[in-house]
Amino acid sequence: MNTLFNTPLKEEILPKNPQATQTVEIVPVHYELVENGVTLNLTVVDTPGFGDQLNREHNLNPIVEYIDNQFEAYHTAERSSEFRRAIPDTRIHALLYFIPPTGHALKELDIKALQVLSTKVNVIPVIAKADTLTHEEKSAFKKTILRDIDFNNIRTFPTAYPDDRESVEELEKYIPFTVIGSDTFVEVEGKKVRGRLYRWGVVEVENEQHCDFIHLRELLMTHALHDLLETSHTVHYHNFRAQRLRSSGRPESILACDDSYEHRIERSKQNMAEDMIKKEEEMRQNFVLKVREKEASLREREEQLNQRRQQLMAELEEQRLALAAEEREFQELYNASRSTSVSKGSKIFGKKN
Repeated sequence: MNTLFNTPLKEEILPKNPQATQTVEIVPVHYELVENGVTLNLTVVDTPGFGDQLNREHNLNPIVEYIDNQFEAYHTAERSSEFRRAIPDTRIHALLYFIPPTGHALKELDIKALQVLSTKVNVIPVIAKADTLTHEEKSAFKKTILRDIDFNNIRTFPTAYPDDRESVEELEKYIPFTVIGSDTFVEVEGKKVRGRLYRWGVVEVENEQHCDFIHLRELLMTHALHDLLETSHTVHYHNFRAQRLRSSGRPESILACDDSYEHRIERSKQNMAEDMIKKEEEMRQNFVLKVREKEASLREREEQLNQRRQQLMAELEEQRLALAAEEREFQELYNASRSTSVSKGSKIFGKKN
């Protein structure tokens, strides 16, 4: 988890004797992550002790009970008088199921756990400690796991939810994700990266040639964050709620009405979203049209101003030429008049002599 969110969330877990763990613990830890002004409220629920005992018959019970308790708390809040307020959502929206890198088929405990958990939460299978497998072993192990998942009708996210697959189809080919975790930074080609240093070389956490970690992070944090929340509510919580209502003696006809109502609500939401998209597109088109009309009007006005400017410049040039002609004519008349005056003065001076 530290590697996934690139921050120290969990302390180091020291190795222990598996048989010393008598029960499966449920350890929820809440975090508030802030990046670029965006706040993410994160709850990480760890389950130390799962699969450690020789008798694993009841390993799954505490996990299922915790998941159901979160559904029950949300269901209770929905029925309260303050249901219109924001309900604190502690439901589990994604379950990373870590599979040991044995290279063999899924264990019976894994199959049973995945069958049960996949009906309650969005399960994402992950192969841990991928640096212990070669590329060929990873590929073969992935095919084996996918075959077991398909054979045992295990629903995984996003493959089992067609509505959520459109934006993540490119990432599906990496399922189950092979991952490597490390809090250590090693130097590779002059850069510090998260990884593990071995005698034979370095394994980089965020190098897709070494594992699928970056694709898992992209699925969780970029493409499917909203889809995980939506599927938790519309699929898993809906199933829990319907089961609770049936157990309380609510007739199937009423439940059918509830389903029909919820479907109508969903359709209404979809229709509203589509209408909003259409309106946004119409507004955009109208805005573009008005901008184009304004641009055309401004261009026309600019052309008119240019024509008027050229006309004024032509008139000004005409006036300048006319003024220059008049100035020449005046200068010629002035020069001629002065020559005549000088000639008369010379004659008068001669007579007096």
